[in-house]
Amino acid sequence: MRLYSVPVLALVLILGLALPLRAQSTDPCAAPPSVDSTFTCLFNIFPRSQGSADNPSIGWALAQVVAKNGGSGSIASDGPLVIVNGYGVFVYDGKQASAGKLLDHVLTRNDPATGFVQATALSHIGPALAYLAALKADNSPLFEKLLSDLESRIAHAASQLKLNPDWISKLEAPSWKERPDEINAMMTYGMWMALDYVQRVRAGKVKNFDARSVAEDFYNGGDKRYEVPFNNVMIGTFMLAALNSVQELQMMIANNTDTINWADARVVVHMPIGTNYGAGLTLSTNQLAAALPVLSDGKIGAENILIMPYAVAPCTNVSVITQCPLEVFTSDLDAATYGFYSQTAWLGVYNRTQIARKAFYNVDDIETVLSKQIPGDYPLTSADDIDAFMMRLKYSLINGDQLLSNSVGFWLPGALKANGWDTSTLKIPGVNAGFPKGVKRYPKPKS
Repeated sequence: MRLYSVPVLALVLILGLALPLRAQSTDPCAAPPSVDSTFTCLFNIFPRSQGSADNPSIGWALAQVVAKNGGSGSIASDGPLVIVNGYGVFVYDGKQASAGKLLDHVLTRNDPATGFVQATALSHIGPALAYLAALKADNSPLFEKLLSDLESRIAHAASQLKLNPDWISKLEAPSWKERPDEINAMMTYGMWMALDYVQRVRAGKVKNFDARSVAEDFYNGGDKRYEVPFNNVMIGTFMLAALNSVQELQMMIANNTDTINWADARVVVHMPIGTNYGAGLTLSTNQLAAALPVLSDGKIGAENILIMPYAVAPCTNVSVITQCPLEVFTSDLDAATYGFYSQTAWLGVYNRTQIARKAFYNVDDIETVLSKQIPGDYPLTSADDIDAFMMRLKYSLINGDQLLSNSVGFWLPGALKANGWDTSTLKIPGVNAGFPKGVKRYPKPKS
């Protein structure tokens, strides 16, 4: 089979003829030739990154043509621009000539006002105890101090829950306000269980405080006084932390269906979240990106979404760029930022895939084998299967390509859609589902 066909040669010739002719005096290859310089010059004629208005490359010229003529594929180049990052999801009008007008956005960042910090702080107690057991095993001089500090902070937080039973009503969390009693019961029980266990460790009542003790007596509720294992609390808090974001994102998409053409959405995913720097780089490892097709009822397809870990637009007054400040995204994008995400990032990569697909029409495709569903996915996993979610949590922790939120993030969107987007009647693992046999709700803490 011939790999290089007439369409490929025609494409190269057409693109070459589209470039403006340069006088010999401005020819970048006019310097005294050598093997290195001539091949460097040849190399630079192709990449988009090597081109500019004064010195266009083939890739740069093609990007301009695509931006002007409306794209070479099925997704229009003037469709809405959607940026998914560590702050949230932001939607901009793609029809602006020089900048992107902000149409809507949903923030998913850590915020006490949404209940995220409260729920996550409780779930963090689980791994915190495992870390403390490791410090004890290593005879760390910090073990006793940190154990004491953890006890004190759990006690203070638990007392605040008791003093402010209506704290949920003050949150910016609609899905939480639908079930304050269930959430308070889970939070109160979890805080009591954690405090009781820590106090028993400090008093020497836990034999051989080590990783096995934490797993058997605490996580799995091996102590008979703990009617519900802490595993349930951890999964419940993860679910609650993600529920608000999923619900708000679905509502944003639904509320803008008449004004925004989601089928032409150009989605750029850049999410420097936490410290797991190699995680979430594909649709199968990034729960928020994978949720978009589900939450948009298929309007946003997988082909709309490009995950770009290095796509950080130029930001003013930032010396070391890791991510543009939040205020860059919560207002209209300036021309430079919009142009970067819209043309250089999304259109540049998408265009390459479309051109290659047409140019190599006579080369067989490699069939991509999609991974089968795994525990924690919907609908494979039921709301009552806490063990499956714990398997997914472990999987997310021990694999460097996984986001921690993947432990629940591949279940919630599908479950919410199947429930008609009604969060008030949703069975939420660890909150109102998944209890041990004979237990229907979180019991009141022992005195």
